[in-house]
Amino acid sequence: MNLPLLLPAALCWPFLSMSVLAACPPASARQAAVGLSAIGLGLAVLAACAGGGWAGTPFQVPPGVLRVLLPLPLLTLWLSCALAPAAGAPGRRGGGALTHGLAGGATVATACADLLSGTVAIGGVAVMAALAIATTRGAARAGWDLFRLALSGILLAVPGAIVLIAVPDGTSRLDGLGGVLLSVGLGTVAGLGPAAPVVLAAEEYAVPAALAPVMTAVPVLRHLAGVGTVQGLAQSQPQWDTMMLGIATIWLVVLPMRAASARRRNRLALGVLIGLAAVAAGAGGRAGLAGAVALLASAALLGPLVGAAGSASGDGALRYLWAALALRPPFLPFGGLALTMLAVCDAAPLLAGPLLLALVPGCVRAGAQAVSVPAGAGDAAPASRDRLAALAVALLLGGMVVLVAAALAGGPVR
Repeated sequence: MNLPLLLPAALCWPFLSMSVLAACPPASARQAAVGLSAIGLGLAVLAACAGGGWAGTPFQVPPGVLRVLLPLPLLTLWLSCALAPAAGAPGRRGGGALTHGLAGGATVATACADLLSGTVAIGGVAVMAALAIATTRGAARAGWDLFRLALSGILLAVPGAIVLIAVPDGTSRLDGLGGVLLSVGLGTVAGLGPAAPVVLAAEEYAVPAALAPVMTAVPVLRHLAGVGTVQGLAQSQPQWDTMMLGIATIWLVVLPMRAASARRRNRLALGVLIGLAAVAAGAGGRAGLAGAVALLASAALLGPLVGAAGSASGDGALRYLWAALALRPPFLPFGGLALTMLAVCDAAPLLAGPLLLALVPGCVRAGAQAVSVPAGAGDAAPASRDRLAALAVALLLGGMVVLVAAALAGGPVR
């Protein structure tokens, strides 16, 4: 296969897989989904390594560190297929096929080099996410909520992209308006901001519903990180609207955590990761982009695990424990949080306070869950679990204090 064909193959494969799964017998649907998603993931990884673009189209591998985002939706898809139980019901089979389409749409939107084309593609991804949720048993209302959320975001984002392209900065009274509309619109599509709990807190949450916000957020953060840049490599000025969207998301997702059940709390934790990625993308600089990539990689890895954790079986409990432990240092989300804090200190050190305070309640509850013992694995004293949870939170916040102090003492982190 020639290298110029890698990107077209990676973008088209998930939609071909969607068609194959729709006609696949129920007995072999799961095996086919795992194999097809693995091939798509391999094509996306090869395309990201090779770079380049698709001639005559607005599709191009994201530049610099952002190229890591290209295979993330397909990595999430492969994990969800590998962890999902055998699909026998028609609704579950339909949701699986639509999830392949959702992953393909997210990959296409991530590969859009043109800002306006990417904005329109992200809207299509959000509509497909609503369809995937609506076909899941008990989640039709959540799907309709996501559809309305996406529509309202696109109505803001598309005019924002047009204004941003048509009106250069500093030339009229519309200066800055395009960036604000685009950031708010795309953030709304991804579930950032006040509408995040509507999407993330649904009671009946199957794997497609758990993956939808993650897959939608991947192309959104790729484009938010590239607004106002040359080829999307790095930002010279922070995007305060994007950073405020991220912080608002963290607060609005963390507030209901203390009263939420264990299942809802860990699904809401995905919203915290997406909000942190928005803060990193808005802060800009190399640390900000690296933080966005690391946090979205965390969400892509944790999404299927959290979605598969609803099972009451021992295997489901082990997956649940694995997902919770991955939020503790020194795993990937901890590194992404560290990079985010460095980016925030580079842009505005005063934002570090509200960001850390917003994380404390969720970290305490997540830490308690992380050190809990799965069913059938023996009992542990509650006091011991509480001490381990407190230690995990102390390590997390202590590491953040050290990084903030180093950033303030050493100047901007680049």
